[in-house]
Amino acid sequence: MNIFQRIVLVLGAIALVAAILTTPQLVILQGTYAKPSVVLEQLAQLELQPIIAPATATMRAVGVIGATILLFFALSGIKIKKRAQKPKTKK
Repeated sequence: MNIFQRIVLVLGAIALVAAILTTPQLVILQGTYAKPSVVLEQLAQLELQPIIAPATATMRAVGVIGATILLFFALSGIKIKKRAQKPKTKK
């Protein structure tokens, strides 16, 4: 595993967390789904707990994981040239 593959894995993990956390939230109201802005305008007195939309979060996560794996294997063929190390001189 070269340095580029490690960078892609770290960036993929960050993108995965960001994709899940930025998923639009839904509010379940008596078995139906509604967007929080519509529900809160109509029913401001109710304390509703928004949840992350599981289908949307799953689609985003699969897309990020797929792109990460694709880049990981695409970068596996890159050869990194190492610099010649200077021999240490004894003083």
